[in-house]
Formats: sequence, structure tokens, C-alpha cells
Amino acid sequence: MNRNAGTSGHPRSLLWLAALVYTAFVIYGSLVPLAFRALPWDEAVARFGAIPFLQLGIGSRADWVANLLLFIPLTFLWMGALSAGAGPLRTALVSLALIPAAIALSVGIEFTQLFFPQRTVSQNDIYAETLGGIIGVLVWWGAGSRFVDWLQSWQQTHARAALAERLAWVYLAGVLVYNVLPLDLTISLVEIFHQWRDGKVNLIPFGRLPDDAAYALYEIATDALIWAPLALLWRLDGTRSAWRVWGMTFGTAVLLEFMQLFVYSRVSDVTDLFTAAAGAALGAWIGGRLAARVAPARPMPAWSAWLPLLLATGWMALLVFVFWYPFDFRTDGAFLRERLHDFLQRVPFEAYYYGTEFRAATELLHKVLFFIPLGALLAWFVSHLRWTWRGYGTFFSLLLIACTALVVVGGRLAQPEKNPDSMDIVLQSLGGALGFVMIRIFFSRKTLAAQPVRRNAFPQAAERKMRRGDKSRDGE
Repeated sequence: MNRNAGTSGHPRSLLWLAALVYTAFVIYGSLVPLAFRALPWDEAVARFGAIPFLQLGIGSRADWVANLLLFIPLTFLWMGALSAGAGPLRTALVSLALIPAAIALSVGIEFTQLFFPQRTVSQNDIYAETLGGIIGVLVWWGAGSRFVDWLQSWQQTHARAALAERLAWVYLAGVLVYNVLPLDLTISLVEIFHQWRDGKVNLIPFGRLPDDAAYALYEIATDALIWAPLALLWRLDGTRSAWRVWGMTFGTAVLLEFMQLFVYSRVSDVTDLFTAAAGAALGAWIGGRLAARVAPARPMPAWSAWLPLLLATGWMALLVFVFWYPFDFRTDGAFLRERLHDFLQRVPFEAYYYGTEFRAATELLHKVLFFIPLGALLAWFVSHLRWTWRGYGTFFSLLLIACTALVVVGGRLAQPEKNPDSMDIVLQSLGGALGFVMIRIFFSRKTLAAQPVRRNAFPQAAERKMRRGDKSRDGE
């Protein structure tokens, strides 16, 4: 597919790792909540031979599309792991072997689900996953070489602005996917009219906020913060003005809000445009401030080194408020023991199984995204430390992130209406670690970019020094 792909083992190794992890995710996610019930083999075979083909309505369309999309990355990643950098013949052979393997995996998953009664087994899932597997192979044939080139280009990206640009488009792709969940798409004018009749199209700004003022503020803040990172990353490019970045971000929000008209279960609300405008303005302002600090013109005051830690403390207080609200704690021992027992017995991600794909994605994003600023602020603080202390600072920062996640989940366990998952501590810690690593990378890229400027600083003084040297040699 691409000769360059064979010159570097990094993309191939990354694709192998991604394919293995994603395959494990597909199998595990198809069997959650792992409520196994033994079944005689002959009965299982007979029941599998009689699995129905369901007549799906609009309410079940999201499940069918989710199964289709589930297998597209699966075969795409395995195509990359097995054929990246290879010629057309090997790629064709891999394709011919991979499609039957994907079908076999789909059939195997559906058969295994017979032993897990909470799962639904149907021919529809097999057809959807088979179609998704074929699409994944075709997508690799059409875009595989460009994808490998894109992966390799990350190794060659040394400027902070270029890295920010790449991260912006990756983040935009994530926002796009989130805004079309749960994937119950429609182009029927009748179904769109039903959305309007059911109140899923709101043209009155801030007209349908929750009655609880604190929860309404939380909804507005989270909707705005979704757009702030995109504007921030676009602004860090250094070539776009604040107004242009704001316009790009707001225009993207308008487009995605229009797209939600064709997602049957989503609500199109004009309020989201106002929150997007606010988030875009905040991100553009912060990005402009960061872009202007490539080389500080004057030494910063001593107290500024402690500012990130102070902000991190404030953010931890905000996390506690957001995840513990409305603070309806119960402290009796019997209740706490029962909650802790259920929490420890629950398999990972079981809490996300109950509900729609959109709800699961929303909860996962909230857990991860809310902890990213905490990690970023702690990384900013560590960057002010002396080199000899930065290793210790990194260790204690990551430990503080994990402890904060533990405190948040512990408080939610004491509230009857909360349903924390056993993986929430891991997800929140990963979010904080992601923010920490991203800021550390940005600071290192900024330093590299600033070094040539420092070497060439004060050119007039250097020129005068050279002239004095020439004159002294002439005098000799």
C-alpha cells in the first residue's frame, strides 16, 4: 500500500497494539454484564439455529448501526496490522482472510451471548457486524496508506503549533461522533415532524433549562466547555486570529446542531449555540494567551510559580461539587457496607451497559474530560520546579490525581442516587494523566521552538563585537 510504511516499525507496532486492544474491547463489551448461565450444548446449538430476524423500528435503529460501526474499526485496524507497507497481493490475501474471520468472530460472539441471558441474540446483529467488517476492509483499501502516513507524521511533528493543529482535528472528530450518538439516524420528514411535535426542537434560548439552578449552571458550563478545547487548539496554531477561530468553532457548532435534526432521539436546542459561542470565546482567549508566551519578555514574579497549584486546588473543589451534587449522603454503616460490596462485585463498565449508547458515551466523557484540566494545571506547576525536583513533582501529581478520583468515587458511593462504576477511578485517573502528559509535551515543544530564537538573540550586539575584533586585528 505504501512503501514508507515499511521503513518504520512504529506504525505497524501501534496498529498491532490497537487491533488487539480493540478486539478485546469488542468481545468484552458484547458480553457485559457477564451474567453467565450454564446451558446444555445441544440446547444452545438448537436455540442458535432458531435465532430470529427482528423487525427493527426507529427505537432499535441505533443498536443496529452501533453493531455495524463496531466492526468497521476492527477490520480496519487488523488490515493495518497485517498489511501496512505490503504490496497489493498481500493486502488482497489479508482481505480475503479477514472478512471470513470477522464473520466467524461475529457468529462466535452471538453464540456465546446465549449463555448470557441479559444479551439479545439476533440475525440482525450478525448481518450488521458482517457489513461493518466488509466496510472496514474497503476503507483500508481506500485510505489505509494515507492513514499510515498520518501516523508516521506524528513522529515528525516537533513544533507546538503543528501538534496543536493535529490535536484540534482529532478532537473535532470526537465531537462529531459524540453529536450523532446514539446513531438512530433518519431522513424521513415524518419522523423529523414527530421530533418537533415531541418537543425535541427548541428555538427558545435557555427555555428548557432544569429547574434546579445549580444543575442548570452545570449543564450550561459543560456544554460550553466542550467547545473550548477546539478553539484553544486552533488558536495555538499561531496563524489564525481570535475572531477567525471563534467563527470556525461557532460555525462548526451550528453545523453539528443542524445535523442533530437527523438523529431521532437527540434534542436540537438553540441554547447550545449560545453556550458554544461562550466556549469558543473562552478557548480562543486562552489559546491566544498561551501562543503569546513562547518567550517571556520579562521574568515572572515568584508567586506565579504557585498559581497553577492554587488553580488545581480550586479545580479539585469544583470536581467534588460537580460529582457529589446534590450531596444527599447516607452515613449509616449497613448502607455503606452494602454499597461497597456491590461496587466491588460489579464487573468493569457494568454501570454503562444499562441505558443508551449516548448515555454511556456522555458518562465516559464526563469522567475523563473533567479530570483533564486537573492534570494540565499540575503539569504547569511541575514545569516551574527545578529539574532535580520535577521527577518527584510528576510522581506526586499523578498520585494526587488518583487520590482525587478515589475521593470522588467514595463520595458517590455514599449517595443512593449515584451509581459509580468500578472503572470510574481508572477513567478519571487516565483523564488527569492525559492532561498532564499533553501539557508536558506542549511545554517541551515550546522550549525546542524557542531555542533558535535564543541563539540568534541580540544580533546587533554580536555584530558590534565582531567589528571590534576586526579593528583590533587591523591595529596589530
